[in-house]
Amino acid sequence: MSHVTMLEHIKAEVDHLDPAALQSIWEIIDRAKRQPAAVPQPAIGSAPSRADKAAGSSRPLQFVGENLKLEEYEKLSVDERRMLKRRLKEQNDLWLQKTFSALGAAWLVVVDGQVIASGKSLKDQPMHPQIREICQRTEKFPFVFINDEFMTIEESTSTWQETHTPGDFYPSLPVSLGSAFNTIKVIGDFDTGAARTFFDYGFLLDHNVIQPELEDAYETSRHLDQAFDYVTKIFRFKLASNSNETHTIEAKIYCVFDWRLSPFVNINPNRIALIGRDVLLELKPKVLLDFEERQTGIVATAKSSPAHKKSSGRKKRAPKSRRRR
Repeated sequence: MSHVTMLEHIKAEVDHLDPAALQSIWEIIDRAKRQPAAVPQPAIGSAPSRADKAAGSSRPLQFVGENLKLEEYEKLSVDERRMLKRRLKEQNDLWLQKTFSALGAAWLVVVDGQVIASGKSLKDQPMHPQIREICQRTEKFPFVFINDEFMTIEESTSTWQETHTPGDFYPSLPVSLGSAFNTIKVIGDFDTGAARTFFDYGFLLDHNVIQPELEDAYETSRHLDQAFDYVTKIFRFKLASNSNETHTIEAKIYCVFDWRLSPFVNINPNRIALIGRDVLLELKPKVLLDFEERQTGIVATAKSSPAHKKSSGRKKRAPKSRRRR
């Protein structure tokens, strides 16, 4: 239909309308004239044009979200702080992936959209003293992000603590966990497939081993395709050998919120802790797994063994000194 024919049809349709109806039509036309022309959008399923790709690639990816001032952050509850951090991580997922990859980083500290610190190992991730210093310097609460690739958990389903599978058990390890508030003994599931050590935040809170603190840096990760929130705390981690020798290290423990709803209890519903490789690589124990008795024995730790190499029993002779000519 041509524009001329279309106009004739419209004229024929409106000729019989009363003045009020005509006025309404003119108002609609007037509003349409004042609106800016819409930018044509590509059809659903169509590939973006070269111009679209060029515009997208020229736009640098930026961090979305503002750091709160200390007095504002302090007013938030623990749950509100957790949700804020989870939302920021979801909103900046692509930015975080690219930044972690570019820096080869295990952790980042972000203030006002800029990375002000980073590190290649979780051994030196910022804890309370460092976070407190950043707060004082910037007068804002920093965002600390952990690279999920460093939180690897590869659970296997065998031995010791009973699991959901009949006749299946999970290896366990008795340890002691201490803080400035309290010390408790815990039997945790022992898993060499877990890179880190995780505890039930609520359990530690109920036993007065931890307390919420302003400098707590809440974080979100995933396990078994399920998200979970956690906070990193430093504890005295103690392991005893069969000969009652005990050795203690300061260890970073990842305390998981809503533990009973988390993926950590999918295999063992009675679990309160998952002890991974990190603490054992520090203590270097000799671990005996007795599958018949379903017991874990700590034969010795490296610190209780003065030497790693076997001695032949012969004393080494001191090297002869050379005489000056």
